Amino acid sequence: MSRRIFTLLVVLAVLAVPVILKAANRATADVSAYKPVSSAAQEQPVLAAMFYSNWCGACQILDPKIEAVKPAFEGHAVDFIKFDFSYAMVRGKAIAALAAEKGVPHIYAKNKGRTGFMLLIDPATETVLDIITLRDSKDDIAAKIERSMHRPAPKVVNEAAA
Repeated sequence: MSRRIFTLLVVLAVLAVPVILKAANRATADVSAYKPVSSAAQEQPVLAAMFYSNWCGACQILDPKIEAVKPAFEGHAVDFIKFDFSYAMVRGKAIAALAAEKGVPHIYAKNKGRTGFMLLIDPATETVLDIITLRDSKDDIAAKIERSMHRPAPKVVNEAAA
């Protein structure tokens, strides 16, 4: 009986190899050729704020993916920043000052000390547009940034009519 089970497991393993390899190829897609798709919506500024620490395992997975995607957005309305909590006891005031300078003190205060993710933020309203985590592939990250940049422009209230 155990010989049958062993044979069945070997057959299943052999059949699973092509599926695993195909999934691995998708996970390591080359985003260097990624070009943001032009959209009818006007490009809106986005603040891509990484909450990072060198001791954070999720950060070690996510950071290289973000670094690989960044070049595709050079010259676009995306401001990549990193709140690095690696030495927060020493640099805490500098990190808070960066958040104030970028116009996101409330989001920083709410997430202070948490690591392993990136928030895509509308800097004008301090609204979180999307969250990037270690589960996102390079293509997912690029798509989330693209969607955030090409969101509808905020409606301008006519002050003369008010």
